[in-house]
Amino acid sequence: MRHILQTRHSMPPPSSYLTYAGQAGALLSDLVDHLRSHTSLTGAETELAICLSARASNADFIWNGHVRLGLQAGTRAEALHAVDTHGPLDGLTADEALIIRFGRELLESPQVSDATFNAVRARYGEQGLLELTAVMSVYTMNANILRVMDHQAAADARHVTPR
Repeated sequence: MRHILQTRHSMPPPSSYLTYAGQAGALLSDLVDHLRSHTSLTGAETELAICLSARASNADFIWNGHVRLGLQAGTRAEALHAVDTHGPLDGLTADEALIIRFGRELLESPQVSDATFNAVRARYGEQGLLELTAVMSVYTMNANILRVMDHQAAADARHVTPR
């Protein structure tokens, strides 16, 4: 949590809720920071993965913040639209389509297909495969923390499209 106070000078949710978890909260907050900023993935790839998790969890608060951060990091609006609407992957870059396909299978299906697993591993290596898995998983945890605390996005925030 040190990095949050050093870089933002405030403690936004869900990090503010993690303070109640003591050492576990501090470790989880540090893990989130590591996965967002210190992996082999680009910022655009990381933010796309986070947005996939936010969408799968219907987490408007996370979606609102990370769509903005994703666009700033270079995530294309077309990819974010495909995530939001569960739209087709036509017209996306090969990497965007691969990350979205992987995220959909990981977060919405009983298992990731061998073809998708192998394609992600071939493109990103084992490290990147596990980093994508971890960043999507930790943001699913963040969404669950916000849900249990009934933390809602502001009315004027960017909300996920209802399915």
